[in-house]
Amino acid sequence: MNSNFYGRFFRLGQQIVRKVYPKYKVILPQTIDGPAVYITHHQNLFGPFITLLWFPKSLHAWILHVFLDRHTCYRLYVDYTFTKRFGWNRTLSKICAFLVSFLIAKLLNSGKGIPVYRGSRKILKTFHLSVKALKNGESIVIFPDIDYSDSTANVKEMYEGFLSLDRYYYRETGEHVCFIPLYVSKKKRLLIANRKIYFREGEDVQTERKTVLQNIHANLNELAEKCGDL
Repeated sequence: MNSNFYGRFFRLGQQIVRKVYPKYKVILPQTIDGPAVYITHHQNLFGPFITLLWFPKSLHAWILHVFLDRHTCYRLYVDYTFTKRFGWNRTLSKICAFLVSFLIAKLLNSGKGIPVYRGSRKILKTFHLSVKALKNGESIVIFPDIDYSDSTANVKEMYEGFLSLDRYYYRETGEHVCFIPLYVSKKKRLLIANRKIYFREGEDVQTERKTVLQNIHANLNELAEKCGDL
């Protein structure tokens, strides 16, 4: 198992930001004895930023594939983020997108992000890379919020497609994925998890998908309430 698989560019950025950004404490279950898939709240980039900055071990983050390719990342910032979302003119958007897309793509690739091809058959590549990482003893973090721009502590609707990872992992290993809800608290400056969630052996798969998703969702909101964020 490679305990620190991040590239040099990511590690350097992480070290620099840690010197100036407030430190977050991390509380995890004591019995994590293998690779896990952490599920946490996006909170308009706050969740990914804090998790990848302060989590004590390296994590492969599921990242929308456009951000891992400089060209597609550039087009997204020019055609949507800077122009439609921020209301900037196209000239300024192109200048900023040229710089930002270079840094974002380089940083996320150095951070060993796993590309997510939502709505495409290429999603099989996402599961293949994820299973490979887990079999290598490396953990993953996923931010499945449907409304990723929601910055509130309350977890609302989530995509459930990530749960198919259990099927692919079980097919190759005979074991179920260890899903761990991980809550990031702004108020407490804390990353906290207290539960491991698995698919139960021998149960109906579709029923289990709903149960596992409900358990993850409920636990994240319980942790938010425990931290005083709700």
